[in-house]
Amino acid sequence: MASYEVTNHVALITCQNPPVNQLSYNLRVGLFDGLEKGLADPDVRALVIIADGKTFIAGADIKEFSNGMAFKKPLSEFIEALDACTKPVVAAIHGTALGGGFEVALACHYRIGTSRCKVGLPEVLIGLLPGAGGTQRLPRLVGPMIAADMVCSGKHIRASVARARGILDEVVHIEANHKLSMERLILRQRAVRFALEVADRPIADRVLSRKECAPMDDFFYTQLGAMLAKSARGMLAPKLCLEAVRSAHTTNSFAEGMAAEKALFMKLATGPQSRALQHVFFSQRQIRKVPGIDAKLAKPIHSVGIIGCGTMGGGILMCFVEKGFPVVVLEPKQEYLDKGLATVKGNWTRQLKKGRLSKAKFEQYWSLITPTTDYAALSNVDIVIEAVFEKLSIKHEVFSKLDAVCKPSAILASNTSFIPISKIAQATSRPNQVIGVHFFAPANKMQLVENVRFEGGADAVTCATVQALAAKIGKKGVLVRSCPGFVGNRMFAIQGQEAGRMLYEGAMPWEVDAVMVGDVGTAMGIFQVGDLSGNDIGYKSRKDNGLLEGGMEGGQYSISDMLVEKYGRLGMKVGKGYYDYPKLPRSRKGVPSKLVEELIVSESKKKGVVRRVISKEEIIERVFYPFINEGFKCLEEGIAIRPSDIDVVFIFGYGFPAQLGGPMHWAETQIGLKKIYKVLQGYSERFPDRPWLKPSELLRKCVESKCSLTKYWKKNGGVGGRARL
Repeated sequence: MASYEVTNHVALITCQNPPVNQLSYNLRVGLFDGLEKGLADPDVRALVIIADGKTFIAGADIKEFSNGMAFKKPLSEFIEALDACTKPVVAAIHGTALGGGFEVALACHYRIGTSRCKVGLPEVLIGLLPGAGGTQRLPRLVGPMIAADMVCSGKHIRASVARARGILDEVVHIEANHKLSMERLILRQRAVRFALEVADRPIADRVLSRKECAPMDDFFYTQLGAMLAKSARGMLAPKLCLEAVRSAHTTNSFAEGMAAEKALFMKLATGPQSRALQHVFFSQRQIRKVPGIDAKLAKPIHSVGIIGCGTMGGGILMCFVEKGFPVVVLEPKQEYLDKGLATVKGNWTRQLKKGRLSKAKFEQYWSLITPTTDYAALSNVDIVIEAVFEKLSIKHEVFSKLDAVCKPSAILASNTSFIPISKIAQATSRPNQVIGVHFFAPANKMQLVENVRFEGGADAVTCATVQALAAKIGKKGVLVRSCPGFVGNRMFAIQGQEAGRMLYEGAMPWEVDAVMVGDVGTAMGIFQVGDLSGNDIGYKSRKDNGLLEGGMEGGQYSISDMLVEKYGRLGMKVGKGYYDYPKLPRSRKGVPSKLVEELIVSESKKKGVVRRVISKEEIIERVFYPFINEGFKCLEEGIAIRPSDIDVVFIFGYGFPAQLGGPMHWAETQIGLKKIYKVLQGYSERFPDRPWLKPSELLRKCVESKCSLTKYWKKNGGVGGRARL
């Protein structure tokens, strides 16, 4: 809803739809009513649209697109009413004016904002484009180049930049110590004065729909299109956003431009990519809601301990320090500590040189780090995260020491990527405060953290605390149950197993990777990932766990193991793995290796396998269908809470294409569960020695009940109630 009042001949229409003033039906009705009252009142000389709460209008209510309410008193009609206003209307912005909220502001005659505010058109991030004139008004205000950058990227623009570009007519300065209530009061007072200052000025030249759009040479559109093809590979929305912006000056009138915008919007809105990206949007919100765990139980974390300052430990350290957490980092030897911190310092120094980090911030980061070789220095931290080598005996040693020196309330966490947390917790006297926090490399950049609990382990307080902590450091925290590999690596391992089998049968690594990247849209192929992370990591783990006993003739060695042990092809870090990397460090792009090809062909002969051509379709089926099937098993066993949690894991942890919505969404909305079930049955009969090819019970039940996974899961509340953590 929106309130209406008149102050000193200025009508104030105040948006009141907490918490972020979404443009839902009730708010649109309130805006319409307020505008009509203000225009009809002869004592009102100007109008101001302002907002209560945390922010100005933050955008449309996405849910209304599915329930049809978005088309009842649509936003476009209100914006058309603004265009026809006979009195000046001022948008007074605090917080953010995003999407439909920014489109409302663009339709006003004037825009002012506080120095803290931001504006933007982020619809592209959910597979849409601005559908209420944003692609037509913004180019008329700032020019096509700037408009295209904003619309196609969805980026938010700070107040100072918005003022420099002419988006804001005035920036109202707010002191750093001013609370939100004071910010709104100052903005309100200035908005009323500003409205009176412009009340008697002509408004015809302030209506953006009546302005001509500056032209831009086709060359620039071509270049922008090429850049988008690389930065947003596989995404349709950025391409159509650019087309919509271009129509602002290629069409003959604003009305024709709006018609083009509407047609492009409907093309996106009715397509699978938009539905998938909206699914991802809501799935990110859903991970915060854990059945049986009250988020309010989370304990405050004031200080963090990290064991290990290698690749993972150093990245985790950066995550916390950059968010203002003091960190005690421990290595058993000073030389290891010095080496790890030198790497961290080098990362920040490069940011400093590029102007992405200020000198003051750099010094602040460094002041938050306490390096040590003494476990006693961890005695007062609130949580300790272990990031040492993936070997259970080493982790037991670490956790035994932590249990002895850490305060009773401290949470003990492991960054293990595969070892069941219950086994690690055996070394402590506080299993209820032991949990997994599986960061993904590089930890300071990847957005996912798998928070892992086990039966009889981490209690509700511990789970709530690490979930809240993940959010505080800007991560997507997904709570899962413990099993070998958890959700992510368990499913990813299935891809590796089946892809590895195809090498013996006729495929080459680069052929499999090309299909994964080019046809499905993954960020990298599975063999490229192996080279990037290091093929020696899996080799060492398998060797330490006794899987490679008996040597290369024992039958347990994979092609990857042979590459590491016999040829020293550890991956990208040494310039050779599945691929050759002749241009390192200038380019990390690999090229097919003749040695690897010869090794694969030789091993096929040793196994008596007659090599054949493996089609793209078969590669997709064998790499992705068993992997999806394993996701069904994770749900069956209660390892994952919801199908959408699995989607979040793979989009933000493994580079699965967001435009597909994640593996589980892709399976049920685009591939079809019936097809997956039938194809897996065929492969299971063909390769009976591979249990991962056998369709899961949950997949079978969904197909036999002719029900989507999402509906079946909601209807049954999770298989056997295991979804309730």
